[in-house]
Amino acid sequence: LGYTVDYQGPATEADIAAQVDLVRNITKKKPAGILLAALDSQALIPPSEEAMAAGVPVAMADSGVDGDSPIASIITDQYKGGFMAGEEMARLLGEKGLVANLGIQAGSVSAGRSTGFAEAIAQYPEMQILETQWTDADAAKSLNIATDLITANPEIAGFFSAAAPIAVGIAQAAKAKGIDKTLKIITFDPSPEILPLFDDGTIQAIIAQDPYQMGYQGVAAIDAFINGQTIENPMIELAPVMITPENIDSPEVQALLQTPDKFEK
Repeated sequence: LGYTVDYQGPATEADIAAQVDLVRNITKKKPAGILLAALDSQALIPPSEEAMAAGVPVAMADSGVDGDSPIASIITDQYKGGFMAGEEMARLLGEKGLVANLGIQAGSVSAGRSTGFAEAIAQYPEMQILETQWTDADAAKSLNIATDLITANPEIAGFFSAAAPIAVGIAQAAKAKGIDKTLKIITFDPSPEILPLFDDGTIQAIIAQDPYQMGYQGVAAIDAFINGQTIENPMIELAPVMITPENIDSPEVQALLQTPDKFEK
């Protein structure tokens, strides 16, 4: 369509205030539009409304806001993805055992992943779940938290990771403790650093989103708005997909894998 993409973001997924400031600063530069993955569904409402008022169309990708100012939202059902992970964890563990729940940040859009996981585990009377630990999606912080949880709970059987960096930290902790061959780990997002851990059996399952469609349809919506066209589907909720060793080679799953070579062509 002839646009140039300028990718920007805060230093961490926990820095909501920085994202609010970032959107406001970008708005002042009057770009053709903003494709935004909100870190917080409430805090990003005002800057989104301000951008729209300034004539800068805003479309949401991955995670939306609770307001109705964006011209379109292409998002993932975060809760459903977490619930799917919980049910898969129960299957892997024979519906019994102690599991940990490592989330991104309390109150964030992505917290729905951890809520879904916990509520899925609650269906199984012989399973126990530790209190959710928030990691800011930081690998080093996740490593420390996972190490402490394993030390305090040597019987722990599984970990849920709400984001790829969290899973990296959990995997490092499991390897250091020598339990990487027995511990079950399920994570969101098949990012490049996750796939080798999946291939060697450290991670048993991955919840995938469709980032390509989020970006593609988000930019298409911005272009339609700029050209005065009707946006036929302003609210699109993409279903999460469970990746396991059994379906990893299917064309549908291969299309979702976020390896850099797929986006360089």
